[in-house]
Amino acid sequence: MMWLLLHNALFATALGSILYVASKWITSRKRITNDGIITRKRAIEQKDAPGVYRSGILLDTDIPVSQFDPRVVTLYDLFMKGLNLNPHGQCLGYRPAPKQPYRFLTYTEVFQHARDFGSALITKVGLTPGNETRVGIYGKNGPQWFMTAFGCVQQSIVIVPLYDTLGPEAVTYIIQQTEMSTIIVDTVEKAKKLLKREDLPLLVNLIIIEENGLSELKTTDHNLTIYSFNELVNEGHQNSIPMTLPKADDTYIICYTSGTTGFPKGVILSHKNMIASISAFYLLLSNFAPQYISPSEVAISYLPLSHTFEQMSHWCIFMLGASTAYYSGNIQQLNDDLMDVKPTIFPVVPRLLNRFYDLIQVKLKNANPLLRAIYSYAYNRKLSLLKRGIACNDTVWDKLIFRKIQAQIGGRVHLIATGSAPVSAEVLETCRIVLGAVIVEGYGQTECTGLVTSTWPGDFVGGHCGGPSTCTLLKLADVPELQYYASQGKGEVMIKGPHCTAGYFKDPEKTAELFDEDGFIHTGDIGQILPDGSLKIIDRKKHIFKLAQGEYVAPEKIENIYMRAPCVQQVYVDGNSLERFLVAIVVPDEGVIKKWFKQNVENNGNSYMHMLQTKEVQRYVLEELQKIGKESGLNSIEQVKAIYLTSDAFSVENGLLTPTLKARRPQLRAHYASVINDLYKAINQ
Repeated sequence: MMWLLLHNALFATALGSILYVASKWITSRKRITNDGIITRKRAIEQKDAPGVYRSGILLDTDIPVSQFDPRVVTLYDLFMKGLNLNPHGQCLGYRPAPKQPYRFLTYTEVFQHARDFGSALITKVGLTPGNETRVGIYGKNGPQWFMTAFGCVQQSIVIVPLYDTLGPEAVTYIIQQTEMSTIIVDTVEKAKKLLKREDLPLLVNLIIIEENGLSELKTTDHNLTIYSFNELVNEGHQNSIPMTLPKADDTYIICYTSGTTGFPKGVILSHKNMIASISAFYLLLSNFAPQYISPSEVAISYLPLSHTFEQMSHWCIFMLGASTAYYSGNIQQLNDDLMDVKPTIFPVVPRLLNRFYDLIQVKLKNANPLLRAIYSYAYNRKLSLLKRGIACNDTVWDKLIFRKIQAQIGGRVHLIATGSAPVSAEVLETCRIVLGAVIVEGYGQTECTGLVTSTWPGDFVGGHCGGPSTCTLLKLADVPELQYYASQGKGEVMIKGPHCTAGYFKDPEKTAELFDEDGFIHTGDIGQILPDGSLKIIDRKKHIFKLAQGEYVAPEKIENIYMRAPCVQQVYVDGNSLERFLVAIVVPDEGVIKKWFKQNVENNGNSYMHMLQTKEVQRYVLEELQKIGKESGLNSIEQVKAIYLTSDAFSVENGLLTPTLKARRPQLRAHYASVINDLYKAINQ
């Protein structure tokens, strides 16, 4: 017994000594901190335009930045900058086959393959160079995706990404609207699907990247001309022609956004738009993290290149002369890819950060008290660094405590960029500490080339989207129907700047609706300007919001469907952009509930209030909602996962309905805030 006590005492003494020495070692290290940004305003109000804000980085000018380098006007110029910085350095990495080691193409090789492919588009396929020609790209991320796109850039041809989640009808609509004659696909399987379509008379050429099964496909009976990517690269190498280089205002890409209702809209983005957003990212790094402006950086690409977020990530890496490695094509193997690539820059969607956070919490829950105590001490030591603007992965705590978790993403990540949906403050803090990386959280829309605001490296407080980017002018507009007023610091977020689209492709009506009289874009998001100038998104103008997956949902559409269920009298569907599912407040039909309860549970004179509290009735109503939702075509994201039953009807008298009997959504959300919070807590636990 005495030996055990002595052993424990010695262990405690040794542990205390280690912790003390380690803490002194950390605090004595010389570091470049970002203390100064803590007190800096993220936004500055324009002197000649009250209520309009620019980036807090722009201290000496009130004009949004459109170029970080006067020599870089187009994306062609941008790539050439990277090539000149690192001509024989690694540019694009890929696995030649599953489980094989990564190989990299150099900047010079990527340029030449794109150059040859672009030539063949003109000489072999017969396309006309210039901005009136549009080519579809339909495939997963890979070197050929970028090289075909860059080949199009060299001939001023517009690229139009296509992706499966649009659905076959939307894909057909896009092909028809853009009048594209040529589509590049990654697999023979995708090509076969397009060959079966009889409603695409203008489509005459398919270019296939995959070689397996290509010869057989070429011999089948169809009306299209089929080429292989390699065939065209070889052809272009033999018959090279001059490039037709784009100008700043030429269109680079038409990004179709899926939206929630109707056909997708084609957002026109020019080279000027892209360069403005890339310049904003460059200025963010040069002001707060210049050490990351280096050809030695490595990023991994797994988010769809059809979206502006991944497009921006790609081109920003090329700006540095750095490397991009593509995931192997299976998201389930992303962890293996990360450990092989060992990226330093990691673009992520919020749900991935949420997954890391959940994993950490599970590990902690299952750990013994001593390990939890050590973790807590290490966490708090790194938190003290974070509050000084330092996010790092080289402390003793990283080596002793957090190394294994960091190894799951390669062990070298020092910059994480996230967007598409908000991340909770708690998740951000934990990931900054445990992953040991600077996390920059952005807010944007396709119409603004993906970047409107962002946090700064060194920010440690979550719950906001940061200040305007250097290419952004931001203002708030009154939304009186929702009782939001710019004079009170709340309103619809309005955006203007060189990164903003000229409009929607062949849709003048929706384009006119997009802009106000001063040329600001309506985002549809309700924002609040915080005291430090940061933007916080608090609502949606049209009650269309994002869930944590980044998917939009239209609650009123869902409510209209659920109202058809016989057991429902009224329903309010709500969602939290920090959560992955919807919940609902339901006022059931009393007669239907009483009848069902009597037939299916018991008949002993229970009160209606008691019935609503039983698990049987709650399960019945939820199943009825999901049943009619499925019958009406709602997808899994649009279906509620938890409900609260109440006998208190929404009415004009209690302030939950308008005089025309429409739901007052902000009032409903406020009235049931604690209930909604409890629903999420119950499911998440």
